Amino acid sequence: MKKLYVSYLTIFTGCSRLKYLFSKSSYLFMTTVLVRHLPIQAPLSIVSICFFSTLLSACGSSSGSDAVSGSQVSTQDDSNVTQAPPAPSTPDSPEQQTGGSASYNLGSTPQAVIDQCMSDADKEMLTHINDARSLARNCGSEEYQATTALNWHCTLEDVAYEHSRDMGDHNYFSHTGSDGLGSADRVMNAGYDWSAVGENIAAGQQAIDAVMTVWLDSPGHCANIMRPLYTEFGAASYTVDGSDFPIYWTQVLARPQI
Repeated sequence: MKKLYVSYLTIFTGCSRLKYLFSKSSYLFMTTVLVRHLPIQAPLSIVSICFFSTLLSACGSSSGSDAVSGSQVSTQDDSNVTQAPPAPSTPDSPEQQTGGSASYNLGSTPQAVIDQCMSDADKEMLTHINDARSLARNCGSEEYQATTALNWHCTLEDVAYEHSRDMGDHNYFSHTGSDGLGSADRVMNAGYDWSAVGENIAAGQQAIDAVMTVWLDSPGHCANIMRPLYTEFGAASYTVDGSDFPIYWTQVLARPQI
């Protein structure tokens, strides 16, 4: 069976860089999670997440992660993900926008942005994200309430595409690019002044619904998708010959500085 990879990275402020380690048995991603310049009164502690990405195949698999928050340690078993029933009502439900025969959930994405940089595939991806955020769900042991829709951002799409292309052209799978930069660096260098940023990556899935299913079934990726602090989004895939995988995926979720 074709092997598939997924990984996630959440950064709420960039004072520490993602370190990528490799072992013969698995990929180990160490992620530093922090928050900067957000209007939140309660102090937020630095969180480090070690995520072991296993091979995910069409017949199903599982993966585990260890999370360290301050001095507390907890473990999660991704094979036991459950979804809560839909919330009675959804917050700020946007009107669906229709293009051709398809209807989309694009949040409050301005028409100028839609015209500038959104393909039908982009609209489908954003619809999957916003539909997921419109329902309460459990991401592993964490329960997330339904939250507001994200808006597409052309710069975040460009950042996502460049990382997918970089992974495909250089035949690697990591949140750290071939230039040694992490997602926060890529977003900042593209001119997006962020207060929060997160990234999901995957490789090998041939369709949007397939990669979304894998991400939502993984607690870390699911949490990235459901976090209410994000307001903007961009995603892109890259198809390549001669690499370990025929297609690479990147999602970038962010909140700009206020």
